[in-house]
Amino acid sequence: MKINYTWKHLDHSDAAEEYANSKLERITKYVHKIISCEVTFEMVHDVIQANFNLHADNNTFNAHNSNKDIYACIDGLEDKVERQLSKFHDKKSTH
Repeated sequence: MKINYTWKHLDHSDAAEEYANSKLERITKYVHKIISCEVTFEMVHDVIQANFNLHADNNTFNAHNSNKDIYACIDGLEDKVERQLSKFHDKKSTH
């Protein structure tokens, strides 16, 4: 899965991108056709805000998280998106 990263008011971090790639790879088991995947990290008032947008299976999934630690932001994004996709997958499989 190809993830596009955007960094606003933060220094680019390869380690954070690798961590996000490893965490967000788990969501591929819920969707079949991924159109685009974007992660934005932005520093606002000494807090990192992370936004995740996924366009897959003719739907859009979004997650937002804020924390002072970038790795905690990534973990929160993964939890939120995985919960959304799990619900979507369950709805889709029951109909």
